Amino acid sequence: MILGVVGASAGLIVGGPLGALVGGSVALLLPKIRASRSPQPSTRLVLLLLLVELRSGLSVLAGLQHVSASLPDHADLRRIARVATVSGLTAAIPLAGSGLRPVVAQLARSQRSGGSLTSTVRRMLEQSLAEERTRRLARARSLPVRLMVPVTLFMLPGLVLMLYAPSLFQLFAELTGAWS
Repeated sequence: MILGVVGASAGLIVGGPLGALVGGSVALLLPKIRASRSPQPSTRLVLLLLLVELRSGLSVLAGLQHVSASLPDHADLRRIARVATVSGLTAAIPLAGSGLRPVVAQLARSQRSGGSLTSTVRRMLEQSLAEERTRRLARARSLPVRLMVPVTLFMLPGLVLMLYAPSLFQLFAELTGAWS
C-alpha cells in the first residue's frame, strides 16, 4: 500500500497524471513479477524429464529419483521421490503439492493397473501443453480489447494533431498575420 502511494506520488511529480497511474500500478505488478521468478520448476518440466527417464528404460521410481536429482530446487519432488521409493507411489500422493498431486496420483493409478507409464506421462504432458495453448490463445483473443485504451489515449491524439496541425498553422497565420 505504501509502495503504491510512494510510486504514485513520484510518478505524479515526474510524469503528471499518467506517471501517477504508472507509478501506482507498479505496486500491483510487483507481487506478480516476484511470483513469476520463483525457482520452482514447472510441472511440465518434471513431466518432460520423467518421460525421458521412462523412455530410457528406467522404472518410475528410479525416474523420479533421477528427475529429483536433476532439479535440486524442487524440494517437493525430492520428498515425493524419497517416500515413493520407501512406501510406494500411493503413499506419496498426500505429500505432493497442488502441482504434482495429479501427476503422482495418475502415475500411481497407472502403476497399479499395469498401464503403460510412458503413454500416461506423454498424455499428461500433451494435456498440459494443450491447456497452456488454450490459455495463451484466450489471452491473445482478448488483446484487442485490452489495447483499446492505450491506442485511444496515445495514438488517437497524435493522429488528430498530425492531420489538423497544417490547417491550424495556416489558420493561426491568417489570424495573426505574422507569417506572411
